[in-house]
Amino acid sequence: MRENEQKEIIPTLKTVPIKEDVSQGKRMGLPQTYIEGGNTVSFMDSDGSMFYVAGGTKVSFSVELDRSASVQMGYIGNNSAKTQTYSGTGSSHNTSFKISNTGYYRFYVTNTSSSTIQVTGGTISF
Repeated sequence: MRENEQKEIIPTLKTVPIKEDVSQGKRMGLPQTYIEGGNTVSFMDSDGSMFYVAGGTKVSFSVELDRSASVQMGYIGNNSAKTQTYSGTGSSHNTSFKISNTGYYRFYVTNTSSSTIQVTGGTISF
């Protein structure tokens, strides 16, 4: 685990599948969705399952918002352990990380601001 990563178990409040029509191979565009203040949204495969990612794979995850806000980003394994790889404020957020162990993962954004924000775009690629 890298120095800036933190692990914790969390309940995911909202899951958003990434539709097939926005998928471009292993680079997926994020659908628009709202995240209320203090809540987490996780992105999963179009069929509602977690993404299968081989150990050692580099993942790039970007999120565009409708306005500046404070967010945390990272991934959640099939054991529900959340690994934070990014924390920052702005309207455009990016993180890249390496998945250590082969398994099933979803990728999350937590809105640490007090008001609702809208995800207007972004990508997950691996």
